[in-house]
Amino acid sequence: MLVAVVAFTFFTACNEKKFQEDTNVADEGLLLNDDLVAVRTDDGGVSIKNTATGKVTIENINLDWTQRSRNDSLAVFCSENKRGYYNMYTGEIAIPAQYRRAWVFEEGLAAVQKNGNIGFINHKGETVIDFKFPYYGNPLSEFVFEDGHCVVADTTGRCGVIDKSGKWLIRPEYDNVSAYREYAIATKAGVTLQVAYDGEVINSFVLDDIKALSYEVKERCVNREGNVEYVEVDVKTGLFAYCVGGRYGMMDNNCHRLTEPLYKGITAVSDNMLRATLLDGYSEVILNAKGEVMK
Repeated sequence: MLVAVVAFTFFTACNEKKFQEDTNVADEGLLLNDDLVAVRTDDGGVSIKNTATGKVTIENINLDWTQRSRNDSLAVFCSENKRGYYNMYTGEIAIPAQYRRAWVFEEGLAAVQKNGNIGFINHKGETVIDFKFPYYGNPLSEFVFEDGHCVVADTTGRCGVIDKSGKWLIRPEYDNVSAYREYAIATKAGVTLQVAYDGEVINSFVLDDIKALSYEVKERCVNREGNVEYVEVDVKTGLFAYCVGGRYGMMDNNCHRLTEPLYKGITAVSDNMLRATLLDGYSEVILNAKGEVMK
């Protein structure tokens, strides 16, 4: 999701303010009404002002950052380390600052954190999905609904997908989940799976990448002038390195896995000798064409 972010610095507002009209603050698309401007006051603060009416629509707040949605009229603001929402067309506060964290509105709902847990509210600030999901940071950093799906975690830290009523579509059984329109890609114990939104596993072994394993040899040849040259030729082994979760394993050309994804990388030396780099990034073992570690 593309999110526009802009930083402001505010100080405590005085009862009476004088605006320095020549020092407008760049709003970076966070105000969608041409009559609205973010202006700096003579005491160093910033407020939102309607230039057509002369009315200050937002003041006496300590706004340090905002976020806007691609498809919604409400944007996030911060006041005294609490988050709320304001209307980008009117400049008015729609939901007062009261949340520890807040995410952008999408599909009529926004995730907010209160008392340590994540819940979802509507445009009126009413709780639609109870505050029962823990905040773990990445990869659950967005908490935004797309196509009626949102990835959250349960109290054990396992990830799943909920619908807009808070019902589990994919039970929280996975280490990581990425939600797409038709299905989700989930990982569990280093294995990547393709999972439908009824919870059924479509494919139990999904790869990140696969590449043919080959090595180079030098062949002697004679050029048109009768001179001897040695040309590097790429020799295919008929084996393949597959990648799952950044780790590599080996399979043959009949799609049989010869090793689990235990290595940082695999390179061929000959038809029956392959170098496999361990996960520390520099230690190596030698594999034969069956995937067996040579002793």
